[in-house]
Amino acid sequence: MRAPLLRLFRQWPRAFLSVAVVLSLLPFTGKAFHIDDPLFVWAGQHIRTQPLNPYGFEINWYGTAMPMAEVTKNPPLTSYYIAVVTAVCGEGAMALHVAFILLAAASVLGTYRLALRLCRSPLAAAVAVLFTPVFLISSTTVMSDVVMLAFWVWAIVLWLEGIERRSGRRLAVAALLVAVCTLSKYFGAALIPLLLAYSIAKERRPRPSLLFLLIPLAIFGWYEWATHSLYGHGLLSDAFRYANEERAAGWESIGLKVSGALAFLGGCFAVVLTFVPLLYRPRVWLTGAIITVGLAIGCRYFLGMMPSYKEHPFLALFSAQMAIMITGGAVIAALMAADLKQHANAESLLLCLIVAGTFAFALLNWTVNGRSLLPAGPAIAILLWRRIEAREAQRRLAAVAVAFACAAAISFAAAFADYRLANSARTAAIQIARDYAHPATKTVWFQGHWGFQYYATAAGLAALDVKHSRIVPGDLMIMPLNNTNLFELESVDLVANVELQPLRWLTTMSVRTGAGFYSDA
Repeated sequence: MRAPLLRLFRQWPRAFLSVAVVLSLLPFTGKAFHIDDPLFVWAGQHIRTQPLNPYGFEINWYGTAMPMAEVTKNPPLTSYYIAVVTAVCGEGAMALHVAFILLAAASVLGTYRLALRLCRSPLAAAVAVLFTPVFLISSTTVMSDVVMLAFWVWAIVLWLEGIERRSGRRLAVAALLVAVCTLSKYFGAALIPLLLAYSIAKERRPRPSLLFLLIPLAIFGWYEWATHSLYGHGLLSDAFRYANEERAAGWESIGLKVSGALAFLGGCFAVVLTFVPLLYRPRVWLTGAIITVGLAIGCRYFLGMMPSYKEHPFLALFSAQMAIMITGGAVIAALMAADLKQHANAESLLLCLIVAGTFAFALLNWTVNGRSLLPAGPAIAILLWRRIEAREAQRRLAAVAVAFACAAAISFAAAFADYRLANSARTAAIQIARDYAHPATKTVWFQGHWGFQYYATAAGLAALDVKHSRIVPGDLMIMPLNNTNLFELESVDLVANVELQPLRWLTTMSVRTGAGFYSDA
């Protein structure tokens, strides 16, 4: 039975991967809009009426009404995609989630195409990308991350093929995809130095093919000029300025920042941890397990001395998880070093630069978060599988199947926790509006943003504007504690405490437990 299945997968790998992506993400198409999803959805709604002015409206996201061009730090291409989908299929969340499955499939298929050139088991490398928490969670949002990843990986594929085949057409398309990738999320601009470094290492000297990289630079210049004309400041330079200004306040805790970023790296790509027994001899990974235990004890001691962690309700468990995920980040670094040592070629350099560059950006960004690490996924999956092949470990099919099963279980559990968390905000907004917003009461205000703001607004509740709202005695104020941009109020009485428990044993964002997939804050 096993042999016919393997032959089927090898004969129709792209069909298998496409079906796997669809089956993995269809259960999450009922997910409510979450975190920054509303920003992209509202921009998409505006684009349908003013397509040449995507951010020409105001929004209350930081406690008062501000121009959208000052609030958002993302380019508009994802919102244009949302505008097209909603114009055809309506504005329901389910239709958008289905449309984003196409981009997730394109990302996995692009990884397969890239892995065809770089390892002997491209199907396994593509599956390794699919079964990571960061990919499954990001693929169940309507933010720009998976949109960018799809263009990111295909730009790399076509550039490598263009260099090898001396194909100007492939290089031109790759250059255009770099621009489209960046107009999906600004980090896409990192492809220019990455592809430049690869090309020089591959060709041993600069060649005229590098001139194709001027295409995205020209498009960036046009975008900067166009947005400056519309909004008084260029949105590309504004995004980089914002990241630099916010980062400056965090240098005093650089040690905590680095350890946190390593933990994000190891947790977001937990598939690497599940394959550790295949990557190293028992003596090595048992030694690593002992070091991880020591690291957990050290984290417990160190964090216990910090005021912000001293009263943490699950400090021991928190420290253990931190230690395990930091170990995962260290294993990824070891994969990079081993690949450079073994291959020492342009392809190995490119893979390692992608991972190192993405990690550096996540570390130096205004906040460390899982979404920022997503572009490293294809490179990490390929590095993982190249190392497994070097050890001939892929022949141990039962062990490989167990490792993939564990990776899938972790990833689906994390995605399910995020699904439940998102839906709890929608449920809360609807329930509170039903119970408290009726003609006999005065105004029902709410604070907080993210998905809760989207559904509270749709339910007819009033968003608090700290500069302009006039609150009178008898008004009600909703305070969603597990949320962002909240303001303390004086002279208030507690009327009711509404508690929704999304999932008792796992979560992706929680002030109380310190979970923070979307931000290390």
